[in-house]
Amino acid sequence: MRRPSTPPSSPSGSRKRTRSCATGLVCHRCERNFPLEQAIFACPDCGKGLDVAYDYELAARHFAEVPRAERPLNIWRFEELLPIVGTSAQALVGSYAGYTPLIAADRLGAELGLSNLYLKDDSTSRPSLSYKDRVVSMSVARLLELGKDEIGCVSTGNVGTAVASLAAKAGVDAYVFYPSHLEAMKARACRALGAEVCQVEGNYDEVNRRCRDLAAATGMEFANITLRPFYAEGAKTAAFEIVEQLDWQSPDHIVTPAAGGTLSSRLHKGLGELQLLGLAETSATRIHIAQPSGCNPIASAILAEEAEIHAVTPETAAHSLAIGAPGDGYLVIDAVRKRGGTGGFASDPEIFAGIDLLASTEGLLTEPAGGTTIAVLEKLAAAGRFAPDDTVVAVITGNGLKTLDEHPAKPWPDKVDCELDAMLAALEELGRKPSPVAA
Repeated sequence: MRRPSTPPSSPSGSRKRTRSCATGLVCHRCERNFPLEQAIFACPDCGKGLDVAYDYELAARHFAEVPRAERPLNIWRFEELLPIVGTSAQALVGSYAGYTPLIAADRLGAELGLSNLYLKDDSTSRPSLSYKDRVVSMSVARLLELGKDEIGCVSTGNVGTAVASLAAKAGVDAYVFYPSHLEAMKARACRALGAEVCQVEGNYDEVNRRCRDLAAATGMEFANITLRPFYAEGAKTAAFEIVEQLDWQSPDHIVTPAAGGTLSSRLHKGLGELQLLGLAETSATRIHIAQPSGCNPIASAILAEEAEIHAVTPETAAHSLAIGAPGDGYLVIDAVRKRGGTGGFASDPEIFAGIDLLASTEGLLTEPAGGTTIAVLEKLAAAGRFAPDDTVVAVITGNGLKTLDEHPAKPWPDKVDCELDAMLAALEELGRKPSPVAA
């Protein structure tokens, strides 16, 4: 396994500071405060997760001091609103993560009756081709600030590949714990990137609970458990980018997939922070979440107007969304309701149809999470949730090249003879319409 040639700097060591305006950690429920330097991820009083607090007046002043043209085109573009305070940790991770394209989806929009549809395409994120590069970059940077040289994660797929990639770049050891019966191609990618992979019998929620015990027993930091307050902050960078890429006009709607709830809840936080800094008016932006029918605890609670989420046992081909007891689900419910949005879900056949629709109209191959977003987007459009000229952004979180084994694609074609007549016959069988040949 890799070892850093020099130990990561510790939080107490002398170092240059970023422009972060983070002031500490605060409990989501009881609002108890903790120092930013304290290695803690849940409130000892009520057990709820922690959020990062900021000095927004200071952030507004700092943001005004650095021209946008001088800011990096990655997640650190908005470092005032990120929790990493040391430049040495920041420099090692995330240089290529984030600032993914916002694509005008004209052909897909025409299919759905939407004249201002955009795709936030995190399937192009670096290094691991998913939105998880945003959140894992925060976890690895925090790990380096703590002076640690190993990191673990429990993953349904994309977290693992992001941890493996970013840990390799930072020179720390990575251990990925995969629930059983998930996407083998992603696990193989982790091993190719140098991470150690352990496949554990049980679903994500079961393995997640055991990994909490493992973290306590070994002292290993886990990207999406013990480092979660920092991990979650990376997700809101997608909101910052969407608004900036729309020339600081917040969209009318954002449609995003939901698994554990980190992305959708932090999109809400990020939009609110842009308004607090006076960068954009974001209060009218609605957030809608998409889940598979076989694992839709958050969407079901939203649609039933319930305050509590009832855990489910996942049964879906959208493995990256197969979290039946979402840790941040209550935050998603709050975010969606405050923003006047809704939830929706799609069956596995509808999800794969969504993948095919996106591919055939916009030339983007997404994984089932993205297919879930497109399938629910289509349903919301058909139900009249959007005005025809509303600006709608659909978030595409992962690349379909990682999940081709899961997709019930057309059968691979048989070989034909390398002869003109045979190839012409093959074209006819493939449905090509005959065209007149010029004399």
